[in-house]
Amino acid sequence: GPGLPSAATFLTALAERVAAMGPIAGPAAFAVMYFALELVAFPALPLTLSAGYLFGPVEGALLVSAASTGAAATAFLIARYALRARVGALAAKRFPRFSLIDRAISKESFRIILLLRLSPLFPFALSNYLYGISSVAFPAYVAASWLGMLPGTIAYVYAGSALGAVADVAAGGGAVVEGVAAGGSMV
Repeated sequence: GPGLPSAATFLTALAERVAAMGPIAGPAAFAVMYFALELVAFPALPLTLSAGYLFGPVEGALLVSAASTGAAATAFLIARYALRARVGALAAKRFPRFSLIDRAISKESFRIILLLRLSPLFPFALSNYLYGISSVAFPAYVAASWLGMLPGTIAYVYAGSALGAVADVAAGGGAVVEGVAAGGSMV
C-alpha cells in the first residue's frame, strides 16, 4: 500500500540520485544530508554503511568523518548557546549530582569524551547535546569527538564498501542493499 518506501528502495534511489549528481555534487549532497540527519538524531549506522556502499572506503570515511564531526560540533553549540540555561537547570533539578558529574567531566574532558566516543553503547547524537550543556571546552570536545569516532567510522564505512562489492557481484543485489539499509545485517 501507500506509505514510506522500504529501506532498500530508499538506498537504491539514493545511490542513483547521488551518482546522477556527479563526482562533486553527489558526495557534497550526501555529506549535507548526513550532517542534517545527525542533528535530528537519525541513527548513524545505516548512513555510515551507506557512505561506504556509495563512495568506497576512503572517500566514504572522509565524508562521514567531516559530516559527523560537523554535526557533533553544531549540536554542541546549539545546546551550549540555545539550550544550556534551560536544560542545565532542569538537569540540576532532576539530577542533583549533575554539577558534580559536570565538574569531574570538565577536568578530564578530552580523555572522557574520547573513551565514550570509542564505545558504541552511547548514542552519539544525544550525547552531542548533553556535552553542550556541560562545562566541557569546545576545542577539546571537537578534537576528542573526531578522534574517538574515527575508528568506528572507518570500520563501518569499510563494511558498507564490502557490502557494495558483494552487491556488484551478486545478481540483483537486493538482499545486500537491504542489509546496508537495515544496519548491516544480511537479510
